[in-house]
Amino acid sequence: MTINRPLVFVDLDDTLFQTARKMGDEPRFTATLDVDGQPNGFMSATQKSFVEWLLATADVVPVTARSVEAYQRVQLPFVHGAICAHGGVILNAQGQLDAPWHARMADELALEQTRLHQLSELTLAIGTELGFSLRGWVVEEQGLANYVVTKHNHETDEALLIVLNEVKARGLLDGLYVHGNGNNLAFLPNALQKQVAVREWIRRDQAINGKRPILGFGDSVSDLGFMTECDWWGTPKRGQLASHVMSSVTDE
Repeated sequence: MTINRPLVFVDLDDTLFQTARKMGDEPRFTATLDVDGQPNGFMSATQKSFVEWLLATADVVPVTARSVEAYQRVQLPFVHGAICAHGGVILNAQGQLDAPWHARMADELALEQTRLHQLSELTLAIGTELGFSLRGWVVEEQGLANYVVTKHNHETDEALLIVLNEVKARGLLDGLYVHGNGNNLAFLPNALQKQVAVREWIRRDQAINGKRPILGFGDSVSDLGFMTECDWWGTPKRGQLASHVMSSVTDE
């Protein structure tokens, strides 16, 4: 990293690329692969140009909900490391787990380990009770449970909101917060925050490079936490955060 380049923290899914179903007939450029090695995430021409500009002019650090394994399937040439699993993991420039950060997370998430697995099972069971076909799992890194993720199978996104309301009604989310966006419902311990990981990254960076311009980009309301650690931030015009901002302005 060099002092004369800005430092950029950027969310990945629905910020730099998205699934094909969210795109029109525009040209698509492969950004991610599925577990079988087939393309499953794509950039538009505009997104591709944006990514190329960022990588050419700034030190770019992805900040993603993706597990390390899912992040490794991203085909974009990031070289400075990454923040994965909603802040649960910091990877260095060689793609290796940052041991001090992992130890900190292991300590802060210790009391949630059994609960997260139970919550995942209960959420799927509640979905079945409500007549929805769901899939879900606990995102783990190096044996450490980080958070619960649930998705629907061929339902509408509304199904996840109905499931969320029932999970809340049963009092299962004390001490957790919720991230929901499209076909993605996540239950996360309060200790797990993209914002906290970004703050630590900035602290380390400033110890080496001093103060330099910091920019943040993300599409979800939950990204706003890490984006506020930055000097400037931006969001795609078609995204959850943009819709939330526009609704707030319109309501006023």
